[in-house]
Amino acid sequence: MSDAKENTPNGPNTPEGPNKDGNARRRSRGGRNRNRSRGKKEGETQDGANAQSKPAKASENGTKEEGSGGNKTSRGRNRNNRNKRREGKDVKASPVGEEIQTEFEQQNDLYDIDFSSTSTTTAYPETVLEKPVIGITCGDLNGIGMEVIITMLEDTRLAELCTPVVFASSKLASYHRNAINKRDFQFRLCDTLEDIKEGANNLVLSWDDNVEINLGIPTDVSGAYALKSIDAAIEGLKGGKIHALLTAPINKHNIATSVEGFSGHTDYLANEFGNDVLMILTSDQLKVAAVTGHVPVSKVAEGITEASVSKAIQLLAQSLKRDFGIVKPRIAVLGLNPHAGEMGTIGSEEQEIIRPVIEKAQHKDAVIKGPFPADGFFGQGFESKFDAVLGMYHDQVLVPFKSLAMGTGTNFTSGLEIVRTSPDHGTAMHLAGKGKADATSMRNALYTAIDVYHKRKGYDEMTNDPLKKQKEKS
Repeated sequence: MSDAKENTPNGPNTPEGPNKDGNARRRSRGGRNRNRSRGKKEGETQDGANAQSKPAKASENGTKEEGSGGNKTSRGRNRNNRNKRREGKDVKASPVGEEIQTEFEQQNDLYDIDFSSTSTTTAYPETVLEKPVIGITCGDLNGIGMEVIITMLEDTRLAELCTPVVFASSKLASYHRNAINKRDFQFRLCDTLEDIKEGANNLVLSWDDNVEINLGIPTDVSGAYALKSIDAAIEGLKGGKIHALLTAPINKHNIATSVEGFSGHTDYLANEFGNDVLMILTSDQLKVAAVTGHVPVSKVAEGITEASVSKAIQLLAQSLKRDFGIVKPRIAVLGLNPHAGEMGTIGSEEQEIIRPVIEKAQHKDAVIKGPFPADGFFGQGFESKFDAVLGMYHDQVLVPFKSLAMGTGTNFTSGLEIVRTSPDHGTAMHLAGKGKADATSMRNALYTAIDVYHKRKGYDEMTNDPLKKQKEKS
């Protein structure tokens, strides 16, 4: 093997030639030597010796204009000039106004969340368990309503918890059983509510018409007969024949074409029973509600008033106590505008409406905090510190809710004199008749209806004539 030194030229001044201290090689690779070697003049030797450079011409001020050190003096002077300390003026902040100072103090207090001394355990004794009769509406005839009802009721263990009663027709039930290949499942057909039987999957015949079914397509008749199912259930509720209502999903549009002003189950039931109501979405992870329900976004701000926000807080607090057994509920209230208005820069509703209502709503039976900026609130996980979150409009709270609990949550209508629940999904027309619809949310809605029925009954018994109760204990 050859040595690398044997394959290199041995000129005395070449970069590769022998050098006692090795400096010649390093200098030859430097910028100045390399540039000179590229432009050899006639006086240079063939072995690579460099011709001597002409001395640089001195300028009148004594600095060099050209040559190896031509810019050193100039650079040094500039560097010294840069290092000279520039004199600056003292800048003092203006005094913070009392209003701004108060705002920041309120914000600091808002995030001082310590509920260690707050108990949320149920203090109301549950009643002796009895099987409530749960009315179930069929939903839009062309959607997944009957499919998830059938799938849910296949579990025979549910008969130990309640007596289910579906309001529909035998033809509709048969059509959906055949579509999803569940022909072995059978309903017990009843002409009236007097015919229902405990331990059976009852179906009360609510119409005799042979209605055309077009799975996956919401039609005028599929909406009209969905409403017939709702009306039949309402009649049973008012007559005391059923104890709670579970509604399958409907298409609001195809009902609104025949019923002026129809906007959904919640408002329809509120009008029928004459109650102030609030829609609550509930799951094991989270409970949310909105001041304005199914209204266009362009009209949301109009609906944010002192009266509407106050009523929503009142309904939510009362429902958490009566329907969910929370003794002292903790409620977070969100702002309407981005960043909760940024101290009035992006909107004034927080300062003028929401915060004053929250201050007035403070009482010993509930802990209410806000208004929180919605994005940071959910982004930092503050929802886990509260029993419920009250937003100002539909998507503000339903988007995070469905991101966290879609398919397992329940839609609950608080404020109604009767118990009403619904799954957290829609008609899912694209899945109708394919046997792919998930019945989890429908099943959870049934469980919620049963639980709320028992908790509400226990609360009412506990709080009815409290003086009498105290005398009985003593």
